[in-house]
This record gives sequence, structure tokens and C-alpha cells, in this order.
Amino acid sequence: MAVWWVNQRHTFDQELAAGILWAPKADRNGHRKSHWNTMTEVRPGDTVIHYASKAVVAVSVVTAAAVDARRPMDLPDDWDRDGRLVEAVYRRATRPVSLTEIPQQWRTGHSSPGGPFKRDGGVNQGYLFRVDDDFSDRFMHQFGDRFAGVSAALPAEANESATNVLRRLLGEELTTISGQRNRILEVQPPNVRVATSRSPEGKLIPIADVEAALARLQSRGSVTIHPDEVGYRSAFIGSVLLTFPGVELREGTPPVIAVRPPDAPDTPTQDQESLSYEGELDRPVTAAQRGEQARLRRRLFGSDTVAVCALCGDTFPVRFLVAAHIKMRSLCTDEERRDLAHIAMPACHFGCDALYETGYISVDQDGKVVAAAVENEDFLSARLLYLAGRACLSFTEGSRRYFAWHYDNRFRR
Repeated sequence: MAVWWVNQRHTFDQELAAGILWAPKADRNGHRKSHWNTMTEVRPGDTVIHYASKAVVAVSVVTAAAVDARRPMDLPDDWDRDGRLVEAVYRRATRPVSLTEIPQQWRTGHSSPGGPFKRDGGVNQGYLFRVDDDFSDRFMHQFGDRFAGVSAALPAEANESATNVLRRLLGEELTTISGQRNRILEVQPPNVRVATSRSPEGKLIPIADVEAALARLQSRGSVTIHPDEVGYRSAFIGSVLLTFPGVELREGTPPVIAVRPPDAPDTPTQDQESLSYEGELDRPVTAAQRGEQARLRRRLFGSDTVAVCALCGDTFPVRFLVAAHIKMRSLCTDEERRDLAHIAMPACHFGCDALYETGYISVDQDGKVVAAAVENEDFLSARLLYLAGRACLSFTEGSRRYFAWHYDNRFRR
């Protein structure tokens, strides 16, 4: 991961509050600057050292790569309106690191061309500069304990877009701080439809409200659950934030949801509860069974011992295939669940079932497999590339509406 130095003489307070970095693409005369173009090189997980008022006042971790964005209203209008925005989680210094505290030889010995320092060790004029490994290692070793007050390690789920977070929670029952039950029925931007005990058919909530709360959690490490801060459906938004691991509720009026500091003990701690389970391992339970499941498998596989996955087209023994619901079963009507001819498809255990369930793949209106974009060049991206463009073998006029529901509500875009 890269380390960056950003100069925020006039903009630190505003960018801190928003949890962002922002730089124009060009000045008012159309001239582009290299220290602005570096915004395109920043990646999630990178570290940023924030310099303002002749001192390092914060360190942040980048949570999203740069996107094109107009100049935020709170920033000075000294530059062109068109720019780039990077999201980051800030950690303010408990005691700022003045420039004179940073040994001059660290600054004059900086090896990166176009780095943040002049030959005499002063700070270059400009916005964002790459920092070499030697300087960043020395700086964090010497001064890192000044930035340990607030966790910058948000759970991975909290770094996704609000739309994808809500899609992951489709059909699940969420409990608000006050104990009310909410259930996400649909996620179709710009709104999410949420059912409550009073409105079982669901009410529309702007996804932008959830996005704003996520941005506050990312930038500040905490969110106040009150309509003044997160909108009139604050209870639902709070229940979404509480699904993230490492996020906790802090009692108060109004309550606050915050990222647990990295050195905070889990609840319960090992001292509070033994890690060895002494109770009965087997207990009788009463469970609802999917009455149509056996008939679905008989319709899809019959007496065959091998069958074809509808998504990848590969042949497997039927024990490695599932009767996968094209539309989430928990959100199907009774009529849809009984539509055995069209509601399900064979999907393999070797990735297709999980990728479809989590929305990394879907099927478009032409019956072709579409794949979500992922940044890392790894097995996941290779598998998605392998699947993209294939004809879904279960796509018919009868199943079209179920695939359309999945594409609209579940596919990660």
C-alpha cells in the first residue's frame, strides 16, 4: 500500500468533517498540476499524512478510490469546480507533529521524485505527493502513537456503497435500537423499500440517507442516531450500521453508533465467559421446512446422476448442484414459490451458487450472465471474467421476471 502527504492549509477542517480529499483537475486557466493528478493513483488501503498549519495534524486510511466530483460547497472557490474526490477515515493527532520535529535528514533524504519536500527540507507547495517507504516507516515508528486514539480499521462491509450494503441485507430481519423489526424488501436506487410492523407492504427510504450515514461512520468513526443527523428513518439506518462487525452501540440520548477502537476488548471478554462450551451439544428444535424443495430437485434433476449448472454450463454430479431460487425465496410470494417450472435453476457449489446469491453475477434481459467489476486481479476476477457473457441455460420467458428482480435488486453495480 502507498503512503501520501497532503497539504491542507485552508481545507483541513472541511475535508476532515466530510471524510474526504478533494482536488481540482485544473486551475481557472485550464492548467493541470501533477500534484492534483496524483489523486488518480490513490487506492483503498493507502495511508495519507495530513499537513496543515505547519504540522502533521492527522493520518487517514483511504476507503475508496478517486471519483469525479464537483467542488464541495464548503471548500474555497479558488479553483475550478470540476475535480476528484477520495474518501478516507481520518485519525486526528492527539498532539500535532510540527515540521521541526521531523528530522531534517528524513526530509532532505526523501527519494521520491516530486515528493513533498524541497531540497532544504521545507514543504513543497502543492496538494498531494507520494511518500517513499523509508520516510513513512520512520515517521510512523517515531510518531504513530499520536494517531492511535481513533480506529481507522473499519470492517470491510462498511467500505462498500450503501446500495451494495443494502443488497447484502435483502430479506433479512433487522432490529432497531428500540427493538422494532425492519425488513428490506427491495433495493432499487434511488430508494430502498423497508417493511415494518406498521407498514408490512414497505415504505421507501432514500438510499442517499444511508450513504450519508456510512460516510460519517467512515470519516468520523461514529454516527449519532437522530433525525437531525441521519434523516427521519434514523432507526432503520442505525439497524443497518449495527450489522457491521466491530461496530458498537454507545448508549445515550441520542444514542451513538461507533467503530470499536482496536485495543478494546470484545464483548464478552475471555475473563467474562469461558471459551469452552459445557452445555448440551444436541438440542431438539422445531424448524420450518421448505415443502417444495424436494419437488424442485426432482423437476430439475429427475433421476439423473449428473447435470449442468445453468450459469457456468459445466457438468457435475447432482450432489454438487443446488436448486437455487432465481428470486430470493424469502421475498417470493406464495404464488411465486409454487411456480416450480420457473422459480429455480441448477447452480453448482463450485462458485456459481455463491456468486449469484451475493450479487457478483446476475442475468440480464437477454439471458446472458453479467459480472460485477472488481479491482483486484485474483481468482475472483478471473472467475467472473470466465462467467461473463455466457448464456444462462435456465433463462426462459417464464423465468425472465425472476431474473429481472435479481438484476434490479441483487446485482452489484
